[in-house]
Amino acid sequence: MLIADKKDYRKDYKKHYELYKRLKSENSNVNSRRLLLIYCVECGLKYMLLDKWCENSPKKILDSNDKIKKDILKSHNLEKILKELGQQGNFKFPQLGTIHRDSVTSETYHQLYRYCINIPEKDQLKEEKLEDTLKKVACWIEEGM
Repeated sequence: MLIADKKDYRKDYKKHYELYKRLKSENSNVNSRRLLLIYCVECGLKYMLLDKWCENSPKKILDSNDKIKKDILKSHNLEKILKELGQQGNFKFPQLGTIHRDSVTSETYHQLYRYCINIPEKDQLKEEKLEDTLKKVACWIEEGM
């Protein structure tokens, strides 16, 4: 894992979110804009984790014996991170399927959009709900910064 400090997470949250909003307003590539939104949210949540834990850099946590904090910090599981931040259940993430019959959860959303994997037509409404939920999380993060 590369080290990004609290300042990096905050800056990257803002950059990714602004670009996401621009791509959304231009109705640009759906997969790319959703990938940016997922990474924006992940950066913002990791900023909030470090803030909660009174750390400016994750280095101490990664070098420590605190397996729980280390696992959360390394995770892509948005629900797990939100739980640590006291937000369990406040944001509903749908489970999606792919055309390859794989299950996509909040831990693997980034892979869905990174690889531009198609989802069945029946899950397209869920996918729109996912984007709405991610935007709500992004707004919650912004309020907390």
